[in-house]
Amino acid sequence: AEENVKMKSTEAVKPAMPVSSDARNIILPQYEHLPHGTFISLVFACSVPAILYILGFTKMGHGVQVYQFLSTHIEHYAYIISLGLAVFTFFLYLFDIQYWESSIGKCIRRSLYGFVAFVTSILVLAVSGAHPYGPISVFLVITTLWLVSVHQIFFRSTPTRKYVAWLSGPLFYTSMLIFVSWLMWTFWRDENEWTTSIKLVDAGVTGCEADFTDREDCRGPNGGVCFYPNGPDSLHFPEGCDLSCRDVYSSCLNTFIIWAGPFLVSAGFFFLSFFTTFVGGRVSAKEEVVRFTKIWLFLLFGMWVSASLAGAGAGFTFALVSITIAAFIASGVFLVTSYKRIEREERIQNLWDTIVEKYGSYLNIVRGLLVVSSAPVAILYIFVSGLKQRVRSLKFLKCSQPPQSTRDLAKPDKMRTWLTVEGQNLVREFRSWDRATVYSWAFYWGFGFMTLSVLASKFTTLFLSWLIHETQTLSLGVVTSIMVGVGVLMFLLPPVPGAPIYLTMGIVIIPVGSETLGLVWSIVYAIVISVFLKLVATALQQKMIGGLLKNKVGVRQLVGVNTPLIRGMKLLLQEEGLSIPKVAILCGGPDWPTSVLCGIMGLPLLPILIGTLPVIALVVPTVLAGSFTYMSSIEDDIGRPVYPWAGVGATLSTAGAALVLFGNMLLAAYYVEHAISTRGDELEIIPIDKEVKIKEDGEETFRKAYVEVTSW
Repeated sequence: AEENVKMKSTEAVKPAMPVSSDARNIILPQYEHLPHGTFISLVFACSVPAILYILGFTKMGHGVQVYQFLSTHIEHYAYIISLGLAVFTFFLYLFDIQYWESSIGKCIRRSLYGFVAFVTSILVLAVSGAHPYGPISVFLVITTLWLVSVHQIFFRSTPTRKYVAWLSGPLFYTSMLIFVSWLMWTFWRDENEWTTSIKLVDAGVTGCEADFTDREDCRGPNGGVCFYPNGPDSLHFPEGCDLSCRDVYSSCLNTFIIWAGPFLVSAGFFFLSFFTTFVGGRVSAKEEVVRFTKIWLFLLFGMWVSASLAGAGAGFTFALVSITIAAFIASGVFLVTSYKRIEREERIQNLWDTIVEKYGSYLNIVRGLLVVSSAPVAILYIFVSGLKQRVRSLKFLKCSQPPQSTRDLAKPDKMRTWLTVEGQNLVREFRSWDRATVYSWAFYWGFGFMTLSVLASKFTTLFLSWLIHETQTLSLGVVTSIMVGVGVLMFLLPPVPGAPIYLTMGIVIIPVGSETLGLVWSIVYAIVISVFLKLVATALQQKMIGGLLKNKVGVRQLVGVNTPLIRGMKLLLQEEGLSIPKVAILCGGPDWPTSVLCGIMGLPLLPILIGTLPVIALVVPTVLAGSFTYMSSIEDDIGRPVYPWAGVGATLSTAGAALVLFGNMLLAAYYVEHAISTRGDELEIIPIDKEVKIKEDGEETFRKAYVEVTSW
């Protein structure tokens, strides 16, 4: 295959030609055309680990039996394995294994790295009963290592970066073959489909723990569940064992991961097929990353929705996050093998410089989050660094020394005697921060977390319960008037977005309206009132605040009229008609600043209200989320939920609302960013608000003086 590539390198290896359908350019990676022999060989190489995983860890093979064996025979060793691995890895780090550069040292280092990877894989398999997404995560990493080995054995003379670029097409086609095979298998026999009975039959043997909280009547004589399998795809519920006992396995994720394993393999290969195009450098990295990010997020959302509908939504979000992280780690293997160390460091530095250039003003916010979330880890690292320095000071451990170039980075100071070079650099970086500002943001993060996760959640639950109880005896008209008044007041506050108001509308109006209008029409009524409330608030913000107070410097400064973001919004909002960018800003821009800006600019009200109407796409799922949340809490006389599907409906509606909300925000941000980058001449014509500029300059002078006197 390698010789074939050499002979046809000029003819065969070339960019993919455009096709007539736009779908190919939207959803497919930009792969290279290869000679048939090379392509088939690489498809086979990609298929080997996939076939082994599918046979061993999915229901298309022996996944149920493997998970049963792991949960019954291996899982109880997980604690010992994890403790031993942690101690062993710590000692490797303590003795600077990464600096063993002699020929013998490199051989020992690679062997120890391999041993650590092997034991880590065993540990992941041992805890697969509690964390069933572990094997698929390990599989993605092992697959990349396998493909790198294939390069070393069969394609050694081919440059690594070129070989990785070749993998895009084979990975994609292997992904599609696995997906089609899984679909065919699913519909081949009834027992291959996903049903509640099949989930419960396999749940007990694959390591799922039954949750008997508030369901002690579901416990059987032997301490397990009261029902038992009656064949491969059915259950028997003896007398006294209610059908509701199926909920003891409601949080079981194992069976769904095992059943959907081939699809997860397909999704993982799909991810890697895109990443290999980035490494190959055949396409614009920025454009390809943006395109792939959209596709991957849509795919994750689709998988999450499917899992929720299948009754496996609990915990699946974390599983998707874990699989995504594993895919990035696997992609990192390609990145490490494709670039030399200097090239990797240069690319990382360029990426960091770009981040600082674009988002440097937000770095203190991120640093504050780092302080409040990682301070204990940082303190522990300092102690470990001191211990590591003591090991390096032992003269007989010549291998436990950093390179000379690394030692030269450190300047003589008091830290040199008790901290490693890496620890010294970390401390110096920390000292270079504006620590007063960073600590302030750390306090804000901590206060915000406590407010939102503890106070707000508890208060919101209590407030809504009280509000529902108090309004149940009132008429629909009175409740509507109260909600509209409260909603308008909330909209007039700059920090308050509209989504919580729509959510509250769905929770409060449904209990009252369902008695007179019925359930469906009360939901429709809540949606109409929410849209009306948004339009009223927009009119008040534009005319009452922006129109009447536009001469107030403080109001214009609060809007941020001189910032690039608002100037870009002004450029788009002042266009005649209702263009897509203009509507995107009206629906996806921040509520208060956008409407007030329209008032400051003196724009006519009616077109703005018409352009705001597409906000109904956000209102509908948000109101439904509130409605379904209330409906899921309704129980009959014996404690059963009247609407058992409402919980899933609330979850999916919330996800849909989040998708629309962030989609609107991203769309608005895209058009504003595009206007800023392509219409710079027009932006220069827009005059700077001099009064606001003078006030901002004065505040900046005060800020610099404050930073200077608070630096320590």
